[in-house]
Amino acid sequence: MKKKENIIIIVVLVVMILAIVGVSYAAFSYGKTGSKVNSITTGSITMTYTETDNTISLSGALPTTDKTGTVRLNPGEYFDFSVSSEITGDVNINYEISAKKEEGNTIDGRYIKLYLTRLTDDGSEEGLMTPETYNEESSANSYTGRPSGEMSLYTSSMNSSESNNYRLRMYVDEEYNPQGDGGGLTFSVRINVYGQAGDKYVPLTTQKILEDNELQEEKENMFNYASNGNYMNIDTYEEANNPEYVTNGLYSMEDEDGISYYYRGNVDNNNVQFGEYTNDYYVYYDGAGRYFQTLESCEAYTESISYGTCTQVKLASAGDKMYWKIVRVNGDGSLRLIYNGTSTETIAPTRNNIAGTYAVGNSPYTLRSQNDAPKYAGYTYDRDTNETDSFVKKEVDTWYENALGSTIYDSMVIGGRFCSDSSEYHYDETSLYNVFASYDRLVQVMNGFTTSNSPTLKCPATSESYGGAYRLKVGLITADEMVLAGESYQTSSNTYLTQLTQEVVDNSFFTMSPRGVDQIDNSSSIYTCSYSYLFYDVGTNVASVRPVINVTTNNGFTSGDGSTSTPYVIQ
Repeated sequence: MKKKENIIIIVVLVVMILAIVGVSYAAFSYGKTGSKVNSITTGSITMTYTETDNTISLSGALPTTDKTGTVRLNPGEYFDFSVSSEITGDVNINYEISAKKEEGNTIDGRYIKLYLTRLTDDGSEEGLMTPETYNEESSANSYTGRPSGEMSLYTSSMNSSESNNYRLRMYVDEEYNPQGDGGGLTFSVRINVYGQAGDKYVPLTTQKILEDNELQEEKENMFNYASNGNYMNIDTYEEANNPEYVTNGLYSMEDEDGISYYYRGNVDNNNVQFGEYTNDYYVYYDGAGRYFQTLESCEAYTESISYGTCTQVKLASAGDKMYWKIVRVNGDGSLRLIYNGTSTETIAPTRNNIAGTYAVGNSPYTLRSQNDAPKYAGYTYDRDTNETDSFVKKEVDTWYENALGSTIYDSMVIGGRFCSDSSEYHYDETSLYNVFASYDRLVQVMNGFTTSNSPTLKCPATSESYGGAYRLKVGLITADEMVLAGESYQTSSNTYLTQLTQEVVDNSFFTMSPRGVDQIDNSSSIYTCSYSYLFYDVGTNVASVRPVINVTTNNGFTSGDGSTSTPYVIQ
């Protein structure tokens, strides 16, 4: 039997190809191989790409998991480089980092994964993509100058002088079986940086949304109210209404990547058809209103409560289209979508039915809560030792892999930003809970609105080994996004998230935002979107699971106007 240690990965040192074009500037194109620093200057623009001396050169590399491959720091396991600019005047540079495989590779690129991060000022790393196997773009990017036939790793823009440090890792995918491969296999790439001056890239989908919606202005203290004007009277703790604070439509707020445009209120023009079930899709029912992605997860739950028998039930049929609601246009131009089911009708699951509803499951957030808090409030935990997925993350990931991961639609779903905010864990005397920063941002009603609610689209840094910022193919909505959508803490609303087409006595779905930990029994709690408002539930309790994805396309919407009868279509 041949040894597995025969795989070799080599990264060939980088070439920069840079084209900068702008008003009053001449057009330049530049490329040089093997130089450590490549730069081009045009008038008031200078863009520089600098390599460090370290390269990736793995000998005897074994197939590895993403959790291992994305954190390697030994010599030869990563490659650092920087992209910087010196800009004066009103100039924007769109740039793109890409990979191009070398000739003569002897292992297929579909077995090689690449992962790019940005090094922050405090020395930590910010993921810029999910680990992806090598795949080349079939079309060029006219905004950055990247040609076709290269793998796009990251796209951004610069309009002021700045410097960004990046780190690349490359490793053999765990799916590769090296037995019988003959040994001595190699795979090499060049890392290229392309830049071009011009207007910041605005995707066709964003252009269409801005054409179809009049951008609204945020009102002062708007987030103290539900979008229908309802609010909690802090003197009587009874619900009241202020019609001046009825807020519906498209609004804007900054996120980490630029300006994000978010939908708020009872809008009905944010419907999207994207993807379809290629096969009959089944989930497992425990007989008591809970639905799971696998028999194993169903049995793990029923065993934990010593009740229930798991049987298979159909969630969707082969050929059923998937429908989504647009939560927002992200700052990078991608669309953030929340699952709505197999129609544009917003239907909540019931105890005896989940087919055709906005949920793909109905399960606990975690099987561990009491006396083990607070880490089990995180979307993942034990990051500093052996990072472990929460129960709900496993359910969401399984649904995505089975429903979209192996389809043609997967290539349009990017590794988007997600946030499980575990920052500023502290004791709150009003709630008698240990709470996270999101409580102070979103639940000021409990403090008599001494300050206003202030949702954010920027994930706060955390020192905890659970939760935090993620780059994922699929996740859940955040409590901040719910408040932006028009939900309010314990105050009824009628937003697109909860505007159901049937009467439901009690239904809620999980966010991925931790709320806090009860001082009495140490039970961790998670924010939920209840029947008509923002609330919370203990992590071991059950709520619906609504996946969230981030989608990008160069072709815009193929049809539709976003309405329930004629949704936008992405193909």
